[in-house]
Amino acid sequence: MGISEEREEEKLQISGLGYTDLKDICPPEIDIACHNSAISCTISGPKEIVKHFVKELQEKKIFARAVNVANIAYHSRYIKPAAPKLLGYLKQLLTNPKARSSKWISSSVPESEWESPLAKYSSAEYHTNNLLNSVLFEESTKYIPNSAVVIEIAPHGLLQTIIKKSFGPNCIHISLTLRGHLNGAEFILAAVGK
Repeated sequence: MGISEEREEEKLQISGLGYTDLKDICPPEIDIACHNSAISCTISGPKEIVKHFVKELQEKKIFARAVNVANIAYHSRYIKPAAPKLLGYLKQLLTNPKARSSKWISSSVPESEWESPLAKYSSAEYHTNNLLNSVLFEESTKYIPNSAVVIEIAPHGLLQTIIKKSFGPNCIHISLTLRGHLNGAEFILAAVGK
């Protein structure tokens, strides 16, 4: 199955519950796709099951909202059919994997596995693993100083609020893109000039 094929999954942002609180109450069909912070996770799973679970959370006054991801359940078991095709394409692009520097804090491989062959290189295998597994953002942020300049490289600044809450007022957080902005070049130059 290709990544571009129509999917029946949906991904939702759960704000108000972190991984520790969410892991034991999630239905088995739902994956915790992103450990955003101590009070925020993103989940992926079959549309109807996710909708029902979100309704349960909302009835308990736990905030939950949909994230538009074109019905592709990234960072979950539901994207695994796309893995062979993605790996093949990435192997064509990343023909000479580079070693991960000491400044590269991986959010796709648990810290206990940072010395594994998978985690040591920016390789096709590493980036395929990144798409298929949970984003460990909450766990990786403990290695970033509160006074750091954090640059989010993503289709849009989805994590800006989470970064701001995680690091406080001394952190400079920059998104290089903004969904809907009419002039991408202008936006990126203004962001870097921040």
